[in-house]
Amino acid sequence: MPVIAMPARKCGKSFSHAEQFEIGLLNALFNAGHPMSVSDLETKLRCTRRDLFRAITAQYRLGNVRKGQPVELTNSGYIAVAAGRYAGAVAVAA
Repeated sequence: MPVIAMPARKCGKSFSHAEQFEIGLLNALFNAGHPMSVSDLETKLRCTRRDLFRAITAQYRLGNVRKGQPVELTNSGYIAVAAGRYAGAVAVAA
């Protein structure tokens, strides 16, 4: 089965630069399975500290991450990422 490689989209529009960092932040924390330091996230996402802090703050306001040192996913953030991945897999399979 061929792998579908498409840019992330929502409602027919591409995600913004900031939204891609937020998605990358959630995915990095989900894949790691443990809290990560800011410097580790900065290295993993290959972004500036300013962009990283904006992404952390935006996801903190939504209740998906706990700010501080280290940064970690909340239970609702973990469920949101898992649900998004499951929905994506079901959509590709259909």
